[in-house]
Amino acid sequence: MTVSALDPYCPDQVMESAAVEPVHDLRSLYADNNIVSLHIPATDETRRSVGYDLITLLPKNGVLINTARKEVIDEEGLDRALADRPDLKYVADIRPDNADLLAEKYAGRVFFTPKKMGAQTAEANINAGIAAARQCVAFLRDGVDRFRVNK
Repeated sequence: MTVSALDPYCPDQVMESAAVEPVHDLRSLYADNNIVSLHIPATDETRRSVGYDLITLLPKNGVLINTARKEVIDEEGLDRALADRPDLKYVADIRPDNADLLAEKYAGRVFFTPKKMGAQTAEANINAGIAAARQCVAFLRDGVDRFRVNK
């Protein structure tokens, strides 16, 4: 399998040293990969940025995997892309707002979990526990309340 990635903050040399082919534009990312997996934050720039025009660039039998945030998907564009391209599939670790519609119209071609699962790995949970313990120590030892929830 050939793996490629688009990351404007990661130098090409770093990707190449990990046997990843750098991609420099969205069109190439979608058009040249059978599977595109999203790992981007929801920002003003990325919200609803993945829609019909990008999704329909995927090759025949393409799969879009969203492990980012549901907000990065233009759900109307996704619906239209799935309607126009019966070969495409969509998988997400978060239930989109139009989940019932997508599941009804595209049974067997869409899958999503009921809640965000991105950080639910053993490693992530261990790291969260360590971070919480460090925050407790910092508060008790030095009065640091930077991560205080209720003020």
